[in-house]
Amino acid sequence: MLRFISIALRMILCTAGAAVLLYVLSYPDSLMPANPALDYVQGITYYDFKPWMWLAPFLFMELVSIAGPRRNLVWFTALFTIIGLTLIAWPVLTATCPELVHPTFEYEDGKLAQGLIYMFCVLGITAFTRLVVLRFLYPPETEIDDDINNVDADVLDPSKALTVREILANPRKAKPHFLFGDADQERLSTIRAILRRLQRLSNWQNAGWLTLIALILCWFFFFPQPTEAQALQRDRNTMYRYVKMPDGTRRATFPAVHAAYRYMKHLADTDALAGLSKTQAEKLLQLQTVPEAYRSQLRDESDISIASVDDIFDSRTRFLTISDGRRVAVLYIRTNQEGDIINIAEVQDAGWNAKADDIRKRFGTASSRSYYY
Repeated sequence: MLRFISIALRMILCTAGAAVLLYVLSYPDSLMPANPALDYVQGITYYDFKPWMWLAPFLFMELVSIAGPRRNLVWFTALFTIIGLTLIAWPVLTATCPELVHPTFEYEDGKLAQGLIYMFCVLGITAFTRLVVLRFLYPPETEIDDDINNVDADVLDPSKALTVREILANPRKAKPHFLFGDADQERLSTIRAILRRLQRLSNWQNAGWLTLIALILCWFFFFPQPTEAQALQRDRNTMYRYVKMPDGTRRATFPAVHAAYRYMKHLADTDALAGLSKTQAEKLLQLQTVPEAYRSQLRDESDISIASVDDIFDSRTRFLTISDGRRVAVLYIRTNQEGDIINIAEVQDAGWNAKADDIRKRFGTASSRSYYY
């Protein structure tokens, strides 16, 4: 009983370590955000250890797995559990929160898409190491019955050797000796029945595992995903979600900022606001569904400083701003001379990666660089 409890507890701890390993491999920037100031620091900084953060949960899993019997069972149960749960959650997250599965920007970390690939690499490498290399280097000990192969020295005495003719003339045949007499046919039938039941149970178990794997793969590949129009509708609804802070201010949620950037990027790429008035643009964005207090915050047109760009031009107006306090997505518009018709829309982001923001601010964004020439 204690052995079973020990194995179960180690499985739980190792599975927790595998979950942390997946998180570290998927979202390293959330644990150690980019800091451009460290580029000017001499010597070793904590940021130099970022590529090796995954070693901590990996070594924890190793220590837990080798702390008792059934090491491989504990290790592979943890990995298969986390990988299986990830495959189940993948299509749901892709349909509802794609920013958790794929990076919104090229300078973000690899998200779950990268982490899952690394987990499969860990599974493959450790399977080869544990099941092939270690078994070859340290084969399991087996008990050898020395009585079976022991031979008396007299038999090997050359002086007592026989020729082939002598052996053929007096062949020696071993007489079998049954210690328990004749076989008990009834008992043999019972044993055969037990073996057949065990074989059927093994077949059912294998069929069950194969069915479970097939169901997970079907769920992964055939879970319904939103169309482009449905995804845009989802992002438009999501980008207005907010939380009320203790000081009374309102901030967008983490999914809202990602959804806002995706939706704003679509508006800018397709010129969806071109030729519309501000009132018509607000109606297209369905700002009338947002509470008045939060809507006035989103529609604030006063100048702000954005970490990713030196906004030194007065020719564009801040039309819609969504921020969670750290990340910000801003929809800018450029209007005609009268200021009543929108000519073009642009989107600006900041706060996802401080180093990328610093580089863009120093060298200028693509939209503002054209004004220097």
